[in-house]
Amino acid sequence: MSDRADPSYDSPRAVPAGLASLAEHWGLVLAYGVVTLVLGIVLVVWPDSTVTVFTVLLAIQLIVAGIFRIVGALKMHRSDGMRALVGLTGGVALIVGLLILRDPLQSVLVLGMILGVFWLFVGIVDILGAIVAPPPEGRGWQLFSGVLGILFGGFLVVYTDLSLRVLIVLVAIWLMVAGVLALIAAFQLRSLRPAR
Repeated sequence: MSDRADPSYDSPRAVPAGLASLAEHWGLVLAYGVVTLVLGIVLVVWPDSTVTVFTVLLAIQLIVAGIFRIVGALKMHRSDGMRALVGLTGGVALIVGLLILRDPLQSVLVLGMILGVFWLFVGIVDILGAIVAPPPEGRGWQLFSGVLGILFGGFLVVYTDLSLRVLIVLVAIWLMVAGVLALIAAFQLRSLRPAR
């Protein structure tokens, strides 16, 4: 005979402590879901404007980081090469930030090409590493990762403009799916709240 058939069986589902704590704050998960979903929709509706805003924010961040690094280098009490390196990286960050602000969309293309070259390089290194010094778990995943890096990096280098548009669409789809899943999770968490 099942416990459920017994009229004295009135115990609610046991909810793990961490999940119960999260259920108390289901509104935060709901807000995250709404913001994520809206960002995904904005990225689909205004892809060029979104990329421009992202690029401008990146430029501002680089300029601010550059200024802080330069000031930090000037205030250092060391006289070795570290002070010069910190100041140099600050200067490079400042210059790159200003160059990005000069033409944000052109900068996105350059960043895409740099990312493509980086993925090509990492893919080659992964393949060489798998051949020369395979990891203990085998070389399969490292070879697979290297081939993917070369394919994606090559695509970014050859078709930079198209690949950035594809990347925007993929990120937008990912944001919308993540937003919908967060909304569903928020309402499920809401139903797990203990009765008051």
